[in-house]
Amino acid sequence: MKIISTLFLFLLLFPLAADSAQVGRPAPAFSLKDMKGNIVTLESFKGKVVFLDFWAPWCIPCKEEMPAMEALYKKLGNQGFEIIGIAVDASEKAILQFLRKTPLSYAILLDDKGTASDAYRCSNLPTTFIIGKDGIIRHIHKGFGIEFLPLYEKEVMELLKQ
Repeated sequence: MKIISTLFLFLLLFPLAADSAQVGRPAPAFSLKDMKGNIVTLESFKGKVVFLDFWAPWCIPCKEEMPAMEALYKKLGNQGFEIIGIAVDASEKAILQFLRKTPLSYAILLDDKGTASDAYRCSNLPTTFIIGKDGIIRHIHKGFGIEFLPLYEKEVMELLKQ
């Protein structure tokens, strides 16, 4: 029984260890299509603070997060801050339906093959990577609650000042 408990604890905590190992490392490059069919790369955002958000239109916390992120983008977007929403595990049709109900002014990219989510070892939705101007992952957040917003803004503001 003790072995099973230890194994369960290890499996539960392993994703957290994997996430923390990514902080301080270069953000993995990607090349994905946006909703208009244009190819977008992470490299095209170099020199900006990037809030990279993995989400899906069926994900309840994601639905709550998106309007809050839109407000943050409108507040800080003219200061060198970008948000990239990477839609996973959903059809283009489902994403477009979501965006009709919740219009967003920041980039929404389609990870239909899971290449970006695999590169970032994304296993929960939403998962956010806050990337510094230098392309280094500075913070990782899993899940969403309205109480996250002050922390997001604080972390982004600190990186914008660098």
